[in-house]
Amino acid sequence: MKAKQNLNPDPRVIKGLLDLNKKKDFSLLEKELTSHLKQFQNSPFLHNLLGLTLANQGRLEESLESFNVAIKYSEDNSTYLNNLGITFLKLDRFNEAISAFSQSVDFDNLNVNAHFYLGNALRKSARIDEAIISYDAVIKLDPNHSEALLLKSLSLKNLGRFEQSIEVCKKAIAMRANFGMAHRHLTSLLTYDDSEDPHIVEMESIYNTNSLDLEDRIQLGFGLGKSFEDVTKYQKAFSYLKEANKLHRKALKYSTANRNKLFSLIKDSFTKGFFDSPAELSKQGREMIFVLGLPRSGTSLVEQILSSHSRVYGAGERRFLHEAIKKVLLPVDGIHFPRNIRLHDQDSFDNLGRIYLQLIKKLGMDDGLLVVDKMPHNFQHIGVIHKALSEAKIILCEREPLDNCFSIFKQKFGTGNEYAYSLEEVGEYYNLYVELIAHWESVLPNKVHRVKYEELTSNQEKISREMINFCDLEWEESCMSFHSTKREVNTASAVQVRQPIYTSSVDLWKKYENELEPLINILNKED
Repeated sequence: MKAKQNLNPDPRVIKGLLDLNKKKDFSLLEKELTSHLKQFQNSPFLHNLLGLTLANQGRLEESLESFNVAIKYSEDNSTYLNNLGITFLKLDRFNEAISAFSQSVDFDNLNVNAHFYLGNALRKSARIDEAIISYDAVIKLDPNHSEALLLKSLSLKNLGRFEQSIEVCKKAIAMRANFGMAHRHLTSLLTYDDSEDPHIVEMESIYNTNSLDLEDRIQLGFGLGKSFEDVTKYQKAFSYLKEANKLHRKALKYSTANRNKLFSLIKDSFTKGFFDSPAELSKQGREMIFVLGLPRSGTSLVEQILSSHSRVYGAGERRFLHEAIKKVLLPVDGIHFPRNIRLHDQDSFDNLGRIYLQLIKKLGMDDGLLVVDKMPHNFQHIGVIHKALSEAKIILCEREPLDNCFSIFKQKFGTGNEYAYSLEEVGEYYNLYVELIAHWESVLPNKVHRVKYEELTSNQEKISREMINFCDLEWEESCMSFHSTKREVNTASAVQVRQPIYTSSVDLWKKYENELEPLINILNKED
């Protein structure tokens, strides 16, 4: 009788490898695993651990191969498929992540992590109803899973089901009293009218606990800032916001100098001469409306108004343009985007546009609809949009600088926007943004339709009609009752866009004029 092949090293060796993993000595662990894999080539355990080691070093693409080999040699694939899915999720390859997590669940329907991450992948793909089903599966298996409760609450908020969202969020807090993100989320769903509100008192009590985790303290700081602003305790609100931003900023790598270098490269590359090229632009993009600008400038409101039209589909914030640029405008002779754009011909830009539109079509909207992509930071890519999707409409949202910058400072973003957590850096970023927009206006005059937030909130119908007309659409009264439109809103403005137009946030910065002096000084440098 043939002896069964031993796929794994000696248990003592495995313990040593796991100890290295626990110590996060990933470089040494990678060397050890590579050595052992020469003898145990078919070990799913070793291949999976190598995948985790590579992923923990930021080498996500490399880790995919290791996870796939582990899956190939294993009969119990649920855990390995889950790890594969997490890597796809980190790479923003959401469809592949959903596939991996779904297979993981099929192998083991009791795998709580697989259900949880499937919910996350579905939510990031704006498949919110399906995400809620996955979170419910997690909660059924583990009723004390506070993260699943929170993300279910966030998903309900995205759908405009605010009362249910509040109820579920309170359950998450009941499970974990110091859950900072849940407290901050709850403050976004409530409006406070008394500084002695039980929830404010509870948050302050937790905040003053010495043993509180840093992330919970940061989240609570943002929540308390919002709460005390509600009750007009502006100095106290700012003190919490200042501390929360300071704590979060310490963990981030960001410099205005690097951002200035990028924006300068964009301006130096996308010149008037580049756009005056005799190459004929394709007539792609007629179905697209790009809504862009800085975060907190009114992009969600503009998208909601447009999406209330019967011929418009709001796709939310999509990274599709960024993905298409990465896929098509590849480095040439070591020269990267944006410096490489003259090394790519018009066919490359046409291909970029086609790839972008293919990604849009996968969203599954009805044929014949115009589609709004409201990724704010696409303002960096107005030149690419013109070259690749020349028929697309572009709407730039603008807001009073101090209101816009301070609103950014008050927001705890999920990822990105690293400039947001310092008043000086927000101001510096705003100045760079203004210079880049001026550049686009000089090289592509009249390409962009500008919408000022203050004008939209004070004269809703006039500005809305101008937007609809710019998009070559007939006016519909439904655009005036945009707050009644039932659709997913996956941004920080999910609550606000389901309210009628209000002006209470206009000139709100004046309540904090003394505290905002560093920001005011930076912005005044450009005057």
